Amino acid sequence: MNYNTTYISKYNNKVFLKEEEEDKLSENEKYFINDSLYRNDILNIFGIEEFDEQVINKCIHTIYEKIKNYDDLKPILEKLASFFLSDDCELGLLLMFSYDYLQYAHPCMCELLETGKISDDKLIKLKNIIDKNI
Repeated sequence: MNYNTTYISKYNNKVFLKEEEEDKLSENEKYFINDSLYRNDILNIFGIEEFDEQVINKCIHTIYEKIKNYDDLKPILEKLASFFLSDDCELGLLLMFSYDYLQYAHPCMCELLETGKISDDKLIKLKNIIDKNI
C-alpha cells in the first residue's frame, strides 16, 4: 500500500493565491485551480504519478481491511454509502476521498493508520462536513 500519511492536502486551502489575486479570478478559474490541486493531492496521497483507478481502489481496499473494525468511523462510512443506497462501508471509504471530503478525511486516515485511532476533533470535523452535504 502506498498511502502517504505525511502528505498535507493543499486543495481548498486558498494558500496558493493572495486575496486580491483570488478576487480577480472567475468562478470557473477558481474551480479549475482547486480541481487541479485536488487531483495532485490524490496522486501524492496514493503515491502515483498518473491517475490509475485500479491502484487507488486497491489501496482503498487495503486501507479498508485495516480500519473496518474501527467503531468510531463505521457510522460515517455507512452514512456515505447510504448516499448510493448501499450499506457497503468500503464504498463509504471510497467516497471519503472525493473532492468534498478529502481535506477532512485524509488527516483522519493518516492519524488512524499511524496511531490506530482518530482524535475527536478530526472526527467531528469529518462528521460535520458529511452531515452538511448529505
